[in-house]
Amino acid sequence: MSQLKRALPLHLAGVASLLIFASAQGADKSSPAFEGKDTLLRPQGYREWVFVGSSLGLRYPKGVEKPSSSQAKSFNNVYIDPAAFRAFSRTGQFPEGTVMVLEILSSDAKAEPGLQGEYEREFIALEAAVKDRRRFDGGWGYFSFDDGEGKLKEKATPFARASCFECHDKKAALDHVFTQFYPVLRAAQPRK
Repeated sequence: MSQLKRALPLHLAGVASLLIFASAQGADKSSPAFEGKDTLLRPQGYREWVFVGSSLGLRYPKGVEKPSSSQAKSFNNVYIDPAAFRAFSRTGQFPEGTVMVLEILSSDAKAEPGLQGEYEREFIALEAAVKDRRRFDGGWGYFSFDDGEGKLKEKATPFARASCFECHDKKAALDHVFTQFYPVLRAAQPRK
């Protein structure tokens, strides 16, 4: 009986460790969640994903050759789900189920002695891109969770193909992703 009493705490500690490890492994699963054929549920916890990079005012406006200097610039923060980042790091390809999130924030500037520069001010919108050849013609779907005035929708249907896909198809460096703007992705890509 005393051996059982001594072994029980060790056994319970082992089971607890296994559950914590399994839970941590499961938390890393970031695959896209859909409702029906193509309605994407808003990705949760994306700020804990791999931060790919940020840009200020970078965009491809339709029909505008040169943006005006009075146009407000926004910060664009891009995140990729950890499992897709690891696969990309191993293979140099974005796997099926890759989710990338674009968080858009307004900018503001400080110009005072000892404190100068631009910074993120207010949340504007959240968008996502999902690689899924079975669901989307061309392999990628693009979504906006913007519900106006910094509010977010819980789910979104994909943009029309002409909205995002065509620009990504023509101007992105690799598989519809603008890797040319993100040193984190370029550094992670295996050398041939």
